Amino acid sequence: MNHEEVVERELVSFSLEQAARAARLALAGTVVIGFIAFVGVGPIMAGTWVALTLAVLLGRNRVLILATARLSASAEPQPARRALSLSSLALALVLGALPAVTFARVDTELRFLLTLFFCCWCAAGMSSLGIVPRLYAGYLVLVLGGLVLGWLSALHAQALPIGIGIALYGLVLHVFSRGFAKRIADGIAIRTENTELVRKLSAANAAKTNFIMAASHDLRQPLHAIAMLGGVLARATDPADIDQARGALTSALNGLHGLFSAILDLSRLDSGNVRLHPAPVAVHDLVARLDLEYRALCLESGRRWECHSEQAWAYTDPVLLERVLRNLLDNAVKHAGQGNVRLSLTAEPAIALCVSDTGPGIPLEEQSRVFEEFYRGAGAAASGGLGLGLSIVKRLTDLLGYALDVGFTHPHERIGASFSIGMPSMPDAALIAASSADPAPPPPDVAGLNLLVVDDEQAVLDATRALLLQWSCKTRTCRTSEELAVVLSDDWRPDVVLVDYRFEPQASGLDAIAALRNRYPDMGVVVVTGESDAAVLARLAESGLPVLEKPVDPSELRMTLGLFKSVD
Repeated sequence: MNHEEVVERELVSFSLEQAARAARLALAGTVVIGFIAFVGVGPIMAGTWVALTLAVLLGRNRVLILATARLSASAEPQPARRALSLSSLALALVLGALPAVTFARVDTELRFLLTLFFCCWCAAGMSSLGIVPRLYAGYLVLVLGGLVLGWLSALHAQALPIGIGIALYGLVLHVFSRGFAKRIADGIAIRTENTELVRKLSAANAAKTNFIMAASHDLRQPLHAIAMLGGVLARATDPADIDQARGALTSALNGLHGLFSAILDLSRLDSGNVRLHPAPVAVHDLVARLDLEYRALCLESGRRWECHSEQAWAYTDPVLLERVLRNLLDNAVKHAGQGNVRLSLTAEPAIALCVSDTGPGIPLEEQSRVFEEFYRGAGAAASGGLGLGLSIVKRLTDLLGYALDVGFTHPHERIGASFSIGMPSMPDAALIAASSADPAPPPPDVAGLNLLVVDDEQAVLDATRALLLQWSCKTRTCRTSEELAVVLSDDWRPDVVLVDYRFEPQASGLDAIAALRNRYPDMGVVVVTGESDAAVLARLAESGLPVLEKPVDPSELRMTLGLFKSVD
């Protein structure tokens, strides 16, 4: 149910509750009015009216109890609203009948007394019926209309002014009921929103707790393995044992890197820091490249690989689309067992990408949960999956605006998992322009660039320096303000500085950039950061500096440095 439907249901439920609470007061009021009318209209007329009114009240109460029970069992409020309306109008008709029929035969004092009681009854009815202004208006017309008819039938000298006064009184009650209904509706809407917010907050807290527990467990596994293997390497003397431990250590490090990368991806996607870079993409070329890679992988592991492709172009982010397909294919390879893995691309009437396998599949009751973080079924746990790949896929397809469906590869047998992505194709004119686009340029030559790397982690400095030396760059590094001061005091001039945003507790990378530019105003700057804080990213965006997010792809770094080489 959407928010409006929930509010409507709560309003009807509240009206039923108020009507049920007013039932006892209405029963007592009926007896009092009947006793007062007894003197003027006689025992038969008064007794008949009291009996009829009590029967309607009891029957109405029974109807409202049943309507409340049905409303609790069903989300549809209309039957309950209809029961409330019909029973209330029937009651109003019986109430209004007494003055309409008897006022011609009773004295003036009794008419005024009964008029006072019925006006009070109508005012009291606002607590249950005023929540539905139209119903309350009909209720007032029948009850107060009976009073007006009674006064007019009595041929009293002041009957017309009294009737007009009663009508105005009913109008005032109706106006008040509209304001009353709005306040009640607003209160219920706020309560409903608060209830939904509390539910979402509780779910988010539970999800966060589960996420932290699962992440802690999965992080401890490779760290534990690394600690054990470190002990083995410290004492091993046999070259075979050392090689075996080294291979196991590499595997544990790769697993740790994969988990950290997946968690960082989730963090960036949830914080909205991933930006789309759409471009014309030959989806069939992407499928062909994946076909070659995963065909070899499946053949090596003894699985059967199938690929069907049609020519299709799309205006999309090629990097994110490839990430989605790779995650789905990795998931299929992990969980297919010795079954088949299939990638298909169809272009008509819209582009549809499907990754499927013939493994055990995802049980129907679990299909709605497979996109949750760290959720792993029995098959996923056995295959060593982290439970993050499909969560990343869901977030990426939402970011791209594509539909993602999960089902069985063979629905009748309920085996195999199938993931389908639907996306729009490019118009023909755009196809022609995209197909005639120039090929991607070769990696730029950055040899000879003087590069200064500023970072607070020595391991990052060493790795970056080794990479830049491979590209024949002249590289210096600094980790502290003292080392930066040494660079500023030398005659060596950097062409480009790579600066991590986190430099020192008291100084950020932007402070280091300011100090360097005081000395080298023409120096090129690239900020390298692993920050996910929106405020920090906004500050970097305002600076206008090129920003690369960790982990940085070496080819992206080389392309960025090439821009400064071409300027030189």
